[in-house]
Amino acid sequence: MTKSSLLYASLVLNLLFILAGLFALHRYGGWRNLWSKINNRGIEKSYFHRKNLFEMLTPKEGAIVFLGNSLTAGNEWAEMLNNPNILNRGIPGDHCDGISARLDEVLKNRPSKIFLMAGVNDLAFYPPSKVFPKYERLVEAILAKSPQTKLYLQSILPVNNIVSPTPVDNDDIRTLNEDIRKLAAKKGLIFIDLYPLLLDLDGNLDAAYTSDGIHLNGAAYLKWTEAIKNEVGR
Repeated sequence: MTKSSLLYASLVLNLLFILAGLFALHRYGGWRNLWSKINNRGIEKSYFHRKNLFEMLTPKEGAIVFLGNSLTAGNEWAEMLNNPNILNRGIPGDHCDGISARLDEVLKNRPSKIFLMAGVNDLAFYPPSKVFPKYERLVEAILAKSPQTKLYLQSILPVNNIVSPTPVDNDDIRTLNEDIRKLAAKKGLIFIDLYPLLLDLDGNLDAAYTSDGIHLNGAAYLKWTEAIKNEVGR
């Protein structure tokens, strides 16, 4: 076999290997699903651990609840806001349906306020048009089950896919944020637009506030806290 024949055969085999890989990737949920599995190893066990722990805790009547996913879970809200009546009910990896499924535990505290941030994990798998109905059902469930609670809808935060690739893009985030803004107006709720707070000049999450393109450091939480402290204290 000539060198050119060997080269041709090698190229064909490599192409077949690439095609097989792409087919497998598509078959098992696409690159977004692969990214999620790689970056969320062990998160399911952690999720159920935190959910079970929350269910075991004694209710705190009239608590101020921060509700959401890892972005909410990552801050010490009670200490940052110097308010022992605050409960952090963020769970890494959570999504709109997951939060809906654990509302009973959250609402047993008869919260005076809920600061909700949800949807970014949903956007890793679905377009905004499919995520928003899930978000809306979550909001309606809170309002129906806990009408005495003052509900705040916080916008989803930007990401930075240059610092590190994420399965979410800012165009989808902005679209969903606009839907959330309109929902707040429709329901007479307070919308807190945090999206512009952490942007860089290129419209991405500022690299000064993240090491992985999506999760936040202490400096970012300080800015977030400053933006909402008046609403928490009202």
